[in-house]
Amino acid sequence: MYRSRLLAPGPVAVPQAVLEVLARPAVHHRTSAFRETLVRVRERLADLLQVPGDDVLVVGGSGTTAFEAALLAAVPAGSTVVVAHAGKFGERWARMARAFGYTVHEVEAPWGAVLDPDAVAGALRDHPATAALLLTHSETSTGALHDLEAIAGAARAVLPDVLVVVDAVTSAGAVELRPHAWDVDAVVAGSQKGVMLPPGLGYAWLSQRAWARAPQGTRVPSFTLDLHAERPRQRQGDTGATPSVPLVLALEVALDMILAQGMEARWREKALLNEAVLGGAAAVGYAPFAARPSPAVAALLTPDGISAKAVTRAMLARGIRIGGGQDAYAERMIRPSVLGDADAFDALTIVAALEAALVDLGATVAVGEGVAAAQRLLLTA
Repeated sequence: MYRSRLLAPGPVAVPQAVLEVLARPAVHHRTSAFRETLVRVRERLADLLQVPGDDVLVVGGSGTTAFEAALLAAVPAGSTVVVAHAGKFGERWARMARAFGYTVHEVEAPWGAVLDPDAVAGALRDHPATAALLLTHSETSTGALHDLEAIAGAARAVLPDVLVVVDAVTSAGAVELRPHAWDVDAVVAGSQKGVMLPPGLGYAWLSQRAWARAPQGTRVPSFTLDLHAERPRQRQGDTGATPSVPLVLALEVALDMILAQGMEARWREKALLNEAVLGGAAAVGYAPFAARPSPAVAALLTPDGISAKAVTRAMLARGIRIGGGQDAYAERMIRPSVLGDADAFDALTIVAALEAALVDLGATVAVGEGVAAAQRLLLTA
């Protein structure tokens, strides 16, 4: 009765044209055709990320893999880092930095809140030997969008040469992101989010300041994730290890689709669709969680007495898979998303399924009010 639809903040729904590329016969990665594709893909990733040059590197793995590679490439071993976080993924970068032996100082804000640029600046002032600031742009676990431009500016005012390393896993391709203009030094993301691919690829961009901080010849404590070794190879269209050839080929198609729309148009569209989900859900009793919502994910608290896990199960029974809450919010939060191949009717579908889930769970709902609220937002934008 119901058509299955993936409307989670990753993995995401993949366009048909991209799926068709994934179904093609295998291509060898040491051919001129693939080398030319990889060069083009890296150029298009630079356009997606709004960065200059050809220093976006593709790595096998996830956004977490790309973050690890960028961290090791840019921040010398034994350095002091400040990690600013207000959610699960920001906390992950602190754990990662400690795992590699960095001295870590943390700036924390409550889940759902946004990071205070002044608090970040204060931490850097307290720790003037800090080599890098690690932070998350769009916090997937809370649906909050941090003001990256303001945070980077505040950091530079205190330590002009500090490296700003950013998790853009759910913001790249969906949210306004201008690393070069905002004076950011490293940005990482993954294929299963805003570029509308299955999981399996990460990508990372480093600024010239970051490359210079750890110059060519730096010993990186990783064999497969050494971006210093990978940089000259990928400039020639090669990779140190066998890449995920089908995903690279499909990425070119996905990036062509995104860039044909235009980044600013895409940012506006994702913001509108997410606003419609948040507004429609609020009309039937769900509560938006993030103080400053990210267009990449609609983090919602369920009405009192309604289990978030029960809502996700009810929606799945109707063919809609969304994300659930994490850690302390596992029983109260749901996280639908229009991050992937989604349009206005997918936003309406999410809201309709949220209404239906409440009915299924015995809640009193004014059926249709959520969909009507979302539709009004979409039609009057």
